[in-house]
Amino acid sequence: MKTNRLYNSFTALLILIGFAACTNLDEKVYSETTTKTFYSSAEEVTANYLKPYTRLYVTSSLAHWICGELSSDCAAWTQKGKHGYDGGKWQQLHYHTWTPEHHEIKGAWNNTYQAIGYCNEFLNNIETVDVSNMNLPVSIEQMKAEMRALRAYHYYLLVDNFRDVPVVTKVGEPRSPEPLAAAAVIQFIEDEIAAVINDLPVKGDASAYGHFTKAAAHMLLAKVYLNSEVYTGTARWQDCINEVDKIQGYTMVADWKEPFKARNENCDENIFVIPFEESKITGFYHHAFMMHYSHQQGFNLQYMPWNGIVVQPDHYRSFDVADTRLEQFLVGPQFDQEGNPLLGVEEAKDEPLVLTVDITSMTNSREDEGARSVKYEVVIGEAWELNNDYVIWRYTDALMMKAEALVRLSKAADALPIVNDVRERAFGNADHNYTEATLTLDEFLAERGREFSFEGHRRQDLVRFGKFGDAWWDKKPTTGKEVFPYPLTATDNNPNLSN
Repeated sequence: MKTNRLYNSFTALLILIGFAACTNLDEKVYSETTTKTFYSSAEEVTANYLKPYTRLYVTSSLAHWICGELSSDCAAWTQKGKHGYDGGKWQQLHYHTWTPEHHEIKGAWNNTYQAIGYCNEFLNNIETVDVSNMNLPVSIEQMKAEMRALRAYHYYLLVDNFRDVPVVTKVGEPRSPEPLAAAAVIQFIEDEIAAVINDLPVKGDASAYGHFTKAAAHMLLAKVYLNSEVYTGTARWQDCINEVDKIQGYTMVADWKEPFKARNENCDENIFVIPFEESKITGFYHHAFMMHYSHQQGFNLQYMPWNGIVVQPDHYRSFDVADTRLEQFLVGPQFDQEGNPLLGVEEAKDEPLVLTVDITSMTNSREDEGARSVKYEVVIGEAWELNNDYVIWRYTDALMMKAEALVRLSKAADALPIVNDVRERAFGNADHNYTEATLTLDEFLAERGREFSFEGHRRQDLVRFGKFGDAWWDKKPTTGKEVFPYPLTATDNNPNLSN
């Protein structure tokens, strides 16, 4: 259970700063906080140590997720009648027609650098603080290690989205940093992890849950190495395998749904998560993006969902009808808990709500078009805020990364048992297993799409497989969009940045 002192401090901090309202993409880190004003007690040191974790929701599960999934062949925020246009930003992500002024790309940049700023603030200020007489929940060495590792994680997000980016380790210094080549940023990430990994917590430690652990550090390096050829031009498949093999204490659990249950904090598959706790640590409402307005009645929700993000038809149809992972989607007639049909409220007003797989188009659809993803369990009658912890990385992803690296090293026979274990979990038998002949790279990409549907990995996967510019549902082929542009606000403020 989440009852240790560090978790309670985390809860208090999130309530204090209004975690659920962290939506100001222009918010800045100021340097007026000093060691004299807010580092004078164990509680204040702990609050500053936990502060960077409060940005994970907007960096990982909002900005990074939205830019990655809505620019992919998986999810889409369609315009339904008069709703869902929102200045065209969702259509621009889908069609790959964004510009440096795009709101969500700006958010991916700003929120990530703000998280880095919080890490830098703690690391800079703690150097002059005497903590020898403070009763800290964990050692100061662990605190510093987590901050450096978490900062490295955010630089990985920046490289994935923008490639060449400035690396700053001091708050406000330099004023206009120059971007480093992606290879240099990757080297920074490697050096940071090498320097701190021995001081990071491990699974089972009282302070480990929701924090950057040794396993998360190995997962971070494995992700970097899996995508190294894209980032730097140099493939590092064996390095990816080596890092996956160092991840200890986790397993692929028997039920693919378990990592996403409302009570998923004890799931042995989840490596790195963002903790949420109903009324205590709030702000997780992915279901609101997906579900239809009438699902408020169907699931007895406190507020009305937004009827926004839908499942692209080709993605839905990529699943075999016997694949139990189809259960993550709402499709067909929708009912309340007594079995009464839910009704439409716009184009299908007062008609039974039937969610269709097919969608007219990105710019012209109806309220009832498109399946909806509810991968994270929505418990009937619970509060608006989900209790599920958001999963950044899980062990099945690590296994599939290793399998992919093996395939790329011409060792498909070694990869086959790994991938087939994932398939057997989904189908409940071995009837749909791959052979060496059928486990092609294209099929591997398709299987990753099914296993990690709506988890925030799809854009990265498509880029790595050279498919991000392909045509898919209501999208023509595109070129040169594998990297997002620097936001206009960033280039305006830093003369060393240019698109």
